Amino acid sequence: MNMPNPNGQLRVLLADDNGIFMDSVRHLLSGHDWLQVVGRASHGAECLALVTEQRPDVVVVDLEMPDINGFEVTKRIRSLPDHPHVIIMSLYDEPEYREGGQHLGVYGYVSKAAVTTDLIPLLQGLFQEGVPRPV
Repeated sequence: MNMPNPNGQLRVLLADDNGIFMDSVRHLLSGHDWLQVVGRASHGAECLALVTEQRPDVVVVDLEMPDINGFEVTKRIRSLPDHPHVIIMSLYDEPEYREGGQHLGVYGYVSKAAVTTDLIPLLQGLFQEGVPRPV
């Protein structure tokens, strides 16, 4: 198995304006030694700054945030050189939101209702692939 970085962990940045939900996701991820949460952002601008500062392998971003929504954050992340993968998570599990994410080139889309069952398999896929950067 290829390791995504020298310490053998997938580096994850979380972005969601709901602190309680973000704490729950962080707790979910903390049960896996191959995952490392490298930062948390409560709004889009903070997320973009942390992407540049922390250089995560993947950003898990909420679709709705106070200043910049998850789709716009995704566009900006994907415009960066050597950008990380993006997984959108949202309360909205409608086809048009999933299609919007696919159109932007996200790695995955997770409904917040299914985050406990769907997020880890997506992250495992990246980890097992050795986290190649998207084109």
